Amino acid sequence: MLEKYLKILTESLDKKTEILQQIEAKSKEQSTLIADKAELEVIDANMDEKDALITELIKLDEGFEALYDNIKAELNDHKDEHKDTIRCIQDKIRTVMELSASIEAAEARNKADMEKRFAFEKKSLQDQRRASTAAYDYYKVSNKLNAVTPQFMDKKK
Repeated sequence: MLEKYLKILTESLDKKTEILQQIEAKSKEQSTLIADKAELEVIDANMDEKDALITELIKLDEGFEALYDNIKAELNDHKDEHKDTIRCIQDKIRTVMELSASIEAAEARNKADMEKRFAFEKKSLQDQRRASTAAYDYYKVSNKLNAVTPQFMDKKK
């Protein structure tokens, strides 16, 4: 029975590794999109895809932890019988942790790049607004200069 649970844990870690690799690929894609100044809608779609993968990853993680908690005591009693499987699971956990760290670093870089992009977009909008206001003010002033104000004329002689 324990072998069956250990196999499920191993498969769960394999699936987790696969999802993390997909998330890592999406993070690299996002980095490229940011660097290429892609439309914000495209970047948002990429983030939605990552969000779906992260949701799936969280479910896998919760299932893994619940199963491990159920077999923990029995596993400690029979460590020697399953040491190869346990070592394999530990290696897979290390791989998962390395991928997680790599993704976290990529996400931090993407966040910083997006903040720079948003700051640039905000400055660009402010500059456009200032230019538009200046042009409108110039238009109002120039119309006042050319306009002849109504004059009251005295018709008496």
